[in-house]
Amino acid sequence: MSRRSLLVLPALLTALALPVAPALAGEDDSPDQAPAPAPAPAPAPGVDPGSAPSTGTATLSAQNCVKRIRAHATVTGQLIDSVVFFVDGNRVDTDSGGSFSMTMKCARLSVGAHSAKAVVSFQQGATPANQTLRFRITRSSQGTARFAG
Repeated sequence: MSRRSLLVLPALLTALALPVAPALAGEDDSPDQAPAPAPAPAPAPGVDPGSAPSTGTATLSAQNCVKRIRAHATVTGQLIDSVVFFVDGNRVDTDSGGSFSMTMKCARLSVGAHSAKAVVSFQQGATPANQTLRFRITRSSQGTARFAG
């Protein structure tokens, strides 16, 4: 058997299988019949079908203490009511205004990595009611200047 026939064989098998696929799947291949549309799901009892549930979203943006004097974190999103910021398990800031941000001096932190989280509370009626966004704040040690000359 030559190499050329080995390359042509899969192409031939594919060409033969394509027109047969609807009949193998049990489908009627007559173009006259249109498939019946699927019925719409029934609404849940007690839920108004015209009103969609309100979904709260939250996204976190954070900056570390590397070459900075302050660490900064901001939460943005939809239907946010308030945000509480924690660093190493201690509450640092609560923001219920429009900016939902936290700024703290890096001098308050020891050198190294610190676990932090922002607990987001959404407006009443939004799902989910709360969301926790975790992040790290890292403070690096100050490098000493060395004369290389």
